[in-house]
Formats: sequence, structure tokens, C-alpha cells
Amino acid sequence: MKRCMTLACALLAGLPLVAAEAAALEEKAAADFDVGGDLRLRYDFTNNLPDEKHGEKGHTDYARIRTRLWGKMTVQRLELFLRLANEFRYYNSRESDKGKQRFPDVTYVDNLYLKYSDLFGMLDVKVGRQDMAFGNKRIISDGTGGDGSRSTYFDAIRLTFKFDKKRTLDAFAIYQAADDWLPTLGHTHDAKSKRTKGYDYETSGYDQNEYGLGLYYQDRSNANLGWDAYYVFKVEEANHSYDYGSFLGSANIDDDTFNTHTFGVRLLPKFTDTLSGEAELALQLGDDSHTAAMAYGGLTYAPKDLPLKPKFTAAVQYMSGDKDGWTGDNAWHPVFNRETGVGEAIAPMFPKYAYNNFLYPHIKVDLTPAEHHKLTLQTGPMFAPTSERDGQGGDYGNFRGYYAQAKYTFAFGKLLDANWMKGLACAVQLEYLSKGNYFDSGDDGDALFGRMELTYKF
Repeated sequence: MKRCMTLACALLAGLPLVAAEAAALEEKAAADFDVGGDLRLRYDFTNNLPDEKHGEKGHTDYARIRTRLWGKMTVQRLELFLRLANEFRYYNSRESDKGKQRFPDVTYVDNLYLKYSDLFGMLDVKVGRQDMAFGNKRIISDGTGGDGSRSTYFDAIRLTFKFDKKRTLDAFAIYQAADDWLPTLGHTHDAKSKRTKGYDYETSGYDQNEYGLGLYYQDRSNANLGWDAYYVFKVEEANHSYDYGSFLGSANIDDDTFNTHTFGVRLLPKFTDTLSGEAELALQLGDDSHTAAMAYGGLTYAPKDLPLKPKFTAAVQYMSGDKDGWTGDNAWHPVFNRETGVGEAIAPMFPKYAYNNFLYPHIKVDLTPAEHHKLTLQTGPMFAPTSERDGQGGDYGNFRGYYAQAKYTFAFGKLLDANWMKGLACAVQLEYLSKGNYFDSGDDGDALFGRMELTYKF
């Protein structure tokens, strides 16, 4: 009931603004309708991926197929958008996973929002279930951390103030329930091949409700120095039935809620025509003397008129932490970012991708072998700045391991004559992690991840 009332209040909060402007329209335009969709075929294989308990996950390989259909109705500046989605899998191994998410797995509401553009000539209003991301996606990007890349939505109100073409301010309110509360169609399948009515995956990723308010300002008026500034207040409200001892521990839990305030700035300097940079720094304050930080700094050199159009980047990424792991007083909380981040082979070592106690100096090279082709290579060592391992004690090192990634994408549909084929693309991604002394002997085998992907948008 609380979730339904929250969304109802959100809708009611935005409707008067829309109605006020709509009443001012002198002519009623006919509604325009549009439909489309996309299909994503993936085959993933993994071996010895780390987990959050510093063990290994063994070998898996499986196909995952996601289908999405959307419809949009537009009346002048008013837009109603609905997208339904489904993803099912076929596991070749592990044997214990073969019953999971079989066809036809549950169909759910992936997006459902009402948008009004140019309200009073400067404001966009978007209310409902929507995808949302800012900056380089380090703070806000994927709202549903409990389901991988199956969905990324937020249940939110978003107001975008457009001061001019190069300066905007976004104000948003987010409520992410622990479970999807909108109606679904079909049944889920658990690992033992049993069918479960409804769909109750943990959309927040932590078996907790998460809600908050934030501001994100972007300024690109200076061609040589773009910058962002943001503030996010967030509440993490754990379910009372959850066993904290099995995952979160007891630290930083006060009446089953935990509050954080995150302040940050992102700078995008352009030094010359070929040399640019990016720097981001965020400070996080919270309950029980919680103080944490996130930082990124990088330089990119893009020489002109060279074969393959290379871009060379040297960068360092950092999230604070301490001996208590994710629950520690200095552990970075991921705000509303639930993406796999650095890589698919890295993210599983953090509970639900909550990166913390992490330092990653690395180099990256972007190449363009031909039109609509892109090859990205990155590599570097990874460390846990707090050498005592998360919550375990003992004499462990702080070297998480050496990591390398290669990703190739080819939008080959854009080279074809038929318009209906333009949405075809493929990708191949390979990752390798040579585990360091942060892991126990016996759980330090080399980790591998591979993915082949074919997508089609229509």
C-alpha cells in the first residue's frame, strides 16, 4: 500500500503542472502513435569468477534472450510511453541453474511514464517508471541492481530545467521498492525448475526499499571546461524479515534504516585539440559517523590523422572502504548506481555490485578499425586500499588482481541498404582477472568472462 500511495502522490504532484500548460494550448492536435522494440541475444560463459565471500563461482555458460516492445502516444508536447520486457535463459551449465528463467519467463513493465516537454518554455516534466543516468554513470545509472541488465528503470519524478542549450539542472525524487510492485504476466522459474506465481526479484538488490531526492547540474557553456555538480540524499530501508548477519552485518543499522548525503563535482577540461581530461570527486556523509569518498581522474590523448583513430586514456578509479567491508564507517555506498561498472568479471566480488575498498589504476585504448566498428582495450592492477580483508581479519594482502578487458562492437546494420536492417549490431567482450593475494589459496584461480551479443532494434 505504501508503494502504491507513493507513486500516486508522485503522479498527482506532476499532473497540475502539465494541466496548467495544456489548458493554455489554443488548438487540440491529433494524437500521434509510434511503436517499436528490440531483441538482445547474448551467450555468456564464465569460469572462476570471484564472489563477495572471496570464494569462486565455478563454470557457467548460458544463453540469455531479452525482448522488449514499446508504444508511445504523443499529443503536441505531451507523451505517454509504455515498454514491456521479458528475459529468459537457457543454461548449458551449471546443472543447478538449468531451471532458472526458462521461456516464457515473466513479462513486466519496464517503462511507464508521462512526459511533458518545454513546460513554460524551459522545463521538462517526467513522472513514472523511467531509465535515468547522469554524467559517467558513477552515481545514478541502473535502478534495479537485483536483476543484472534485465532492466535498469527508476520509479521517479524528474524535472529538467533548461536554462539554455548548454546548461541544465535536474531535480529528481526516486522510490525503488525491494520488489517489483506493478502487475506482471506469467511465472518465474527458480533453480529447481519449479514455477513461482508472480515475479518477486529484488529490484533494489539489497532486499530493502531505497528512496531519495537529488539535484544534478550540468554546464557545457565553456568549450574548454565542462563541469557537473550534484547532491543526493538517500534512505536505505531494510526489510524487517531480513537476516542482516548473513550479508550486511549489524554495523550502520539504526531502526532498519540508513541515510546518506552525497556531494560531488565532475570536471571535463580540454587542454588542447588532442588532450582532454576528466576528474570526479564525491564525498558521502551518513548515519553513525559514516564518511566515505569516490574519486576518478583520467587524461585522454587523441592524436589527429592517425590510422584507427586511437584514443589513449590513463586513469585511476577509487572507492573508500575499511575492514568491515560494505557495512564499514568508511565504505562507499553506490548511491543509485547498480551497474557492473569496471567489468563483468570484477563486479561479483562486491555484494550486488556495491564497489568499495577499491583502487584501479589503468590504461585504456579506443580504436576505430573501420566505419561503425569500435575496439576498446583496457588493463591494470586492482587493489583493496584497506589491506585487512573485508570483515574476515587475518593476514591477507591488498592486491585484488590484474585485470584485462577487450570489447569489439560492430553496427553492421548501418552498412546495409534495407532500412529495416539498420538496427542490427553485434559485440564480443572478453575479460581476464589474475587473482592476487587478497584471495585465499584455493580460491585464487584465474577468472574468465566471455560474451557474444547480437542486438536488433526496430
